[in-house]
Amino acid sequence: MQARRLLTSTLSVLAILSAAICSTALAQEARPWVDPPPANDTAPQPAPAAPSAQSSQPLEPPPASPAPEAHRTAQPPKAASRPSQPASGETRTKAAEPRQPPARNERRLSRAEAAKDFAIDYLISWSARNDVALAATAELYAPRVLFHGRTITLEQLYKEKRRFVRRWPEREYRPRPDAIGAECKPGGTVCTVHAVFDYRAFAPKRRRTSEGSGAIRLIVEFIGEKPVIVAEHSTLLKQTRKRTVALEEPSNE
Repeated sequence: MQARRLLTSTLSVLAILSAAICSTALAQEARPWVDPPPANDTAPQPAPAAPSAQSSQPLEPPPASPAPEAHRTAQPPKAASRPSQPASGETRTKAAEPRQPPARNERRLSRAEAAKDFAIDYLISWSARNDVALAATAELYAPRVLFHGRTITLEQLYKEKRRFVRRWPEREYRPRPDAIGAECKPGGTVCTVHAVFDYRAFAPKRRRTSEGSGAIRLIVEFIGEKPVIVAEHSTLLKQTRKRTVALEEPSNE
């Protein structure tokens, strides 16, 4: 009878030990795996903790990095794509207002000044040598000119000027700055210039001198920015002509 009780007690102890061993084994299996330390002396890095077996929530994968295209799309638009804001109210007003062409009155005034300067240069050019003065004819006149009431070609005008410089090879023209005026039509392309000048001309072969003052009227047309003479008329206001008598030295013969 005692042997049977001893056997029963022994079996109970063995059952309890077996259950304990099984629980320990299950607990060890539930522990996370830890990598062995590396061969070098570097300190081992701790392994990430394993999720609890009792956790009911599934593990979520980490958010993936956005693709390059999606990343570029998500970026805010660059500053250059947005309309630039003016720095001040004055700049905003200037940017909003369209550019206005020069006023007609301002254009006429500028063309009038240009026509006056052109007339002065024209008169001064006739104080140059014959070849220089004649060479300027093609640049100063239009292809057809109303010259002293006659419409002539540039070639005919050149012949008229050539006869004049041969008759008076030495010339000096002095425009009067306070006696020059210009008036332009509304379009500003055609201007009329009135000028008063003093002159002196000398012909050595004929021993003749002519001096005085005159008035000239030029109608100037602007082709682009270049002025040319389309009509010319001049009048003598005062003229004095005299003959130079050469003094002959007395001869001993």
